[in-house]
Amino acid sequence: MNRLSDLFYEIDNNTPCDWPRLRKILIKQGVTPTTLDSLFHALRANGGGYLVEILDQVGYQALGDHLGVWADMKDRASAAIHGKSHAVPVSGNLVIVKCPGSDQPVVFECSSDGQWTYPAQPGTELILVENLENFLARDKVFPYLRDVCGVAVVESTTDIAYAAGNAITKACNAAWLANYEAVYCFFDIDSGGFQMFESLRRLMLEHPVEVQFVAPRELAALLGKTHRHLTEKDREKLVRYQRCAPPINLLASTLLQAGKSLEQEVYLND
Repeated sequence: MNRLSDLFYEIDNNTPCDWPRLRKILIKQGVTPTTLDSLFHALRANGGGYLVEILDQVGYQALGDHLGVWADMKDRASAAIHGKSHAVPVSGNLVIVKCPGSDQPVVFECSSDGQWTYPAQPGTELILVENLENFLARDKVFPYLRDVCGVAVVESTTDIAYAAGNAITKACNAAWLANYEAVYCFFDIDSGGFQMFESLRRLMLEHPVEVQFVAPRELAALLGKTHRHLTEKDREKLVRYQRCAPPINLLASTLLQAGKSLEQEVYLND
């Protein structure tokens, strides 16, 4: 299993790996090709090997745990002995949240044993903002959601949190997110944003929380103003998301038709 651990480490560190070999090993371990296709997307790298993108962080972690990939790396401290601390998630988490009851953002903390501390009481609903620039301009979020996206949230009972990219999909966040009746994902409208949303949706399947992707109603018009054109790699990823449930499949089709994607900082121009 040492070779398997090495291959997973290469994926974690975004370095070229022997994907055909890894795929063969995993299939021999009982992992179906369908499962592999839902977890990974491999592209040949310049200079040899394959760069493998993780499509489902939660499922990837579960697979690695099941196969014992990190059996001798129970935490980042033990993994550091092998020089592989980045292959193991941080045991807890910190999330910056603006609550209605606080004048300034506060930090929600998850300890290494999974216990959450809330300096302010969580609200009824939550808006997750992917990028820091938009979170810093959070006064514009509520009217934008209402007027442009058609999502009416009550400011007096709604928290806004800085998602910090893929960090928001960490498994330990489920206990915090379970406090809310609804979670609105205000992300980039691209394959990265879709990936985060799908990971969160799967993470919260066992909780009575509505996880909703938020997008402008006039998305096509906004895409007409941006110069963020799709690469061939972008197109390959988006085709996969056309197989997801609404609204992700519809949004992916819109991006493919326009040949563009959208970073959420574009909203700040309105």
